[in-house]
Amino acid sequence: MDSAHFSSMDASLRSYSEFVGNLPVAVYRVTVEGKIAFCNDPFARIFGFASVKDAIGFPEIKLYRNKKDRGTLVQTVLQHGLISEMPVPFYKRDRTPIWCSMTTKAVFDDDGEVVSLDGLVRDISGEIEEADLNGDLIGRLNRIEDAVFLLDPQGRIIQANEVAAEITGCHIVDLPGRLFSELLANEDRQLFFLFIGDTNRIGREEIILKLKADSSKDKFIRIQAAVIKSEGRSRTISCVISDVTDRVNQIREKANRDKFQGVLEMAGGVAHRFNQPLTIVTNIISEMLSDIDPDDRLYASISKVQDQIHKLNDIARKVGNIKKYEAIDYVAGIKIVDIDRAS
Repeated sequence: MDSAHFSSMDASLRSYSEFVGNLPVAVYRVTVEGKIAFCNDPFARIFGFASVKDAIGFPEIKLYRNKKDRGTLVQTVLQHGLISEMPVPFYKRDRTPIWCSMTTKAVFDDDGEVVSLDGLVRDISGEIEEADLNGDLIGRLNRIEDAVFLLDPQGRIIQANEVAAEITGCHIVDLPGRLFSELLANEDRQLFFLFIGDTNRIGREEIILKLKADSSKDKFIRIQAAVIKSEGRSRTISCVISDVTDRVNQIREKANRDKFQGVLEMAGGVAHRFNQPLTIVTNIISEMLSDIDPDDRLYASISKVQDQIHKLNDIARKVGNIKKYEAIDYVAGIKIVDIDRAS
């Protein structure tokens, strides 16, 4: 390549860098290890860095007010590929507390490995009012018949009433300060953070999630969330909780019944279709045996085929008569239907 080509590439890179640097939104790239690999001027200003150069290489985790929040954000992004407008409490470089809305996606290499997290940051400190609760809040909540949690915009519990504590199986004094996600089953925790992000963005949202098991039985709750604003600023998220375990179990049971009914109908149809060619083959073999001398060497071989056809007829009859689910262990932990016990 000649010098003119390199000069053109250098000019393109400078132009691209100026374009990103002049965007009116804060843009950043963070390595999986947590170092700021790239940002523009708006990002540096939001977090109080003297310049972009001052921010590059800085450990991002030092900007989080709660270090666990980074782990939660990263896990959510890795599981879902993208988070949108998730509110997170940060510190500026000088330890001034701020709130930021994070939109972040995972960047993968050709081998499918995550190499960085790229995203946009928006300072929403002016939209969120830090909770300053008075001592009468618990009394007011306990006068409400519904189960109610008050959460901050990130999903951390500010307060709850006795009904809510009872539904979730917790002591009311242990709830304030905890992330609500800690009360949920592991498989639903990332979903909850997406739910909180949607609630903050839309203003209200509803979802059904599974609580962390304290027994062998699953327990499900419906959360109806709404953002409460004071003078135009987000203050808290009010969550009305209801136990919908019976309803979920009923839906599951109906789905299982419908699924089993479908299996029964399929088994009956398969058995019927299977019996037709078996009947024809059985008749043909019977005719062949009637025409062959029992001393003929083919007679014994065809008789064995006839015995196997009778076994297939018996299997088809049992498949068509399946009335319940009975299983037996197969290989590699797989279970198969025991048609002898199921029919």
